[in-house]
Amino acid sequence: MKLLTEDIRWSQISNQEFLFARTDPHADPEPLDPDSTDPADIFPTSHLQKKFPFVLTGEDFSDAAMTLMSDAECFSAAVVRIDNSHHIINPGHVMTLLATALDKLCKKASGVWGIVGQDSLGCFFPGINEKKCLAMFQSLRQHLAGKCPETVSVGLAVYPTLSYEKHHVLDNATKALNHADFFGPNSCVAFDSVSLNISGDKYYQAGDIKGAMNEFHLALKLDPDNVNVHNSLGVCYGIKEDFDKALHEFKTGIRLAPKEIMAIYNAGYVYFLKKEYTTALDYFLKAERIDSTVFELAIQTGRIYLELNQPENAKKYLETATNLNPKSAAAFRLLGDTYTLLDRISDATTAYKTSLKLNPENAEALSALGYLYEVQGKNAEIALMFCRQSIGIDPKNGLFHHRLGRLYLNRNQIEAALDAFQQAKELSYPSDEYITKTLKLIGSER
Repeated sequence: MKLLTEDIRWSQISNQEFLFARTDPHADPEPLDPDSTDPADIFPTSHLQKKFPFVLTGEDFSDAAMTLMSDAECFSAAVVRIDNSHHIINPGHVMTLLATALDKLCKKASGVWGIVGQDSLGCFFPGINEKKCLAMFQSLRQHLAGKCPETVSVGLAVYPTLSYEKHHVLDNATKALNHADFFGPNSCVAFDSVSLNISGDKYYQAGDIKGAMNEFHLALKLDPDNVNVHNSLGVCYGIKEDFDKALHEFKTGIRLAPKEIMAIYNAGYVYFLKKEYTTALDYFLKAERIDSTVFELAIQTGRIYLELNQPENAKKYLETATNLNPKSAAAFRLLGDTYTLLDRISDATTAYKTSLKLNPENAEALSALGYLYEVQGKNAEIALMFCRQSIGIDPKNGLFHHRLGRLYLNRNQIEAALDAFQQAKELSYPSDEYITKTLKLIGSER
């Protein structure tokens, strides 16, 4: 039995499906002992203030540092953090060792230090450039290594850098410290374009696209050839649906690194969003030649072949997608659509059921499975329930209303069918033929 393919439609693709380089090594942190999650319990600063009664904290420290740096044409700032703080047996001792070493370093270099966090200290050094500052902290870490087994990580930044004002430098040092996390404990990193890319990622993950873009633009001022930053900025433009600028960034990334699969895929995905499917397919196939094991690439290539009405080609990629990610409800739903077009009804039913096991709220799978039950003439009540449920989840999908109308029509519930078809038409689904047919049936009954 060949099914009517007019009733297969693919849901609107999302502009959130770009490949974005995650740069947060602690995106999924291990849970900590609830009794030791408060850093104040681990590193109480009171003992430091007893040993160093004039040490400043927070804004008092920042204000004092800015006063000291007011006449400095250049200076360095650093944030020093004790690594793996939650696993240290005697944290107060380690913090005292660090503060003592830092106090000695500041006195030698005419600097100033203070407390910027429960497990971290900050410092400023007038007239010290990046190279010398790195060397100073290399010596400090070696000194600490001779005193205790614990390590520290350091992020540092210098003034002037780009258009940053002096009071921003400690924030930049903190961004460099986040960058240092990628290298593991006992790392020292200077603020650069990668630090800004990591910072931009944090804004992006928090949903602040504008903040992310500001960081990426600054990163490109520091390093115009940073491929990852071009890709990240392109994703932001894509999310904002500024497709021309997104393509510019992705194509710049491709020019700089011809085998950078993220930029190639993302450029293809922009063309997909623009409904330029053949161009999108060219990019996806190019990306596949570089790496055929990327789930997003497999599912989107399959989706393109569906749009181009080539279900046999779509099947290959969507089967690959479900193998690469067996937990993707969307991949199984699209595979169900493909099997339906190929008249493989049993396989389609299985695919839709799998999709619903993974996501019971998958409206597309619910509606499609209800449709399959209906055209096969079985599970009539379940078919009706599925189609109603899909509308409850997504009431603005005209196809779902149209399918429900057909179910009502086949059950001779003419008034209910007409209402469903009219709602489908209001939602821009082409149900005119069925509306006319239903109105004739109503007229004949009267």
